[in-house]
Amino acid sequence: MLDIRYEDEALLIVNKPPGILVHPAAKEDAGTLSYEINQYYKAQGWQLNLHPVSRLDRQTSGLVVFAKFPEIQGTLIKQGMQKEYLALAVGTLPSARGIIETPIARKPGSIIEREVNPQGRPCKTEYRVLSTHIAEDAQPVTLLRCRIYTGRTHQIRVHLASIGCPIWHDNLYGKIPGPPLRHGLHAYKIRFEHPWTHTQIEVVSALPEDLAAAIT
Repeated sequence: MLDIRYEDEALLIVNKPPGILVHPAAKEDAGTLSYEINQYYKAQGWQLNLHPVSRLDRQTSGLVVFAKFPEIQGTLIKQGMQKEYLALAVGTLPSARGIIETPIARKPGSIIEREVNPQGRPCKTEYRVLSTHIAEDAQPVTLLRCRIYTGRTHQIRVHLASIGCPIWHDNLYGKIPGPPLRHGLHAYKIRFEHPWTHTQIEVVSALPEDLAAAIT
């Protein structure tokens, strides 16, 4: 069942649980967030196509924005949105506040993995330490609030790993390889100017219970 956090004539903002894809893969349609939204539209009797404005990795939770019309999608992508995340990073950050601006590129030989690379695209991630904990698996972790000023694939994951503090349970960029697990990453706030009304829209999704329990 969809966890709808905001909806009007132009937009739909959904809180995605971890473990599901936003968009269908070649062999995976049913069970994706896009599929659930299409079913929701059909149940309402709406003839609407899907126009995604943002996306999240499968194992990341949080707010995802969909436009109901292509012109809304285009406007939001062009004007941009303020996006903030709550992250559990393994280890201790070098400072209570910081900005990481190293460029990111696709890792040679991989269609999925990214890396910090001077030949990559410009990136900017700002972080602030909120608290420190020992996670349920006995790893020391730091709860951060991160704001991204660019929207590169795996940006927060790559940036935090590059300073020695990967996202908790990130098997791709973390220090402990293994099967994909629920990442310690949650898209908790989105803020933008509404394309039609020009009012400021802000939607917040608190730290999910599973991540909160992991650091209690």
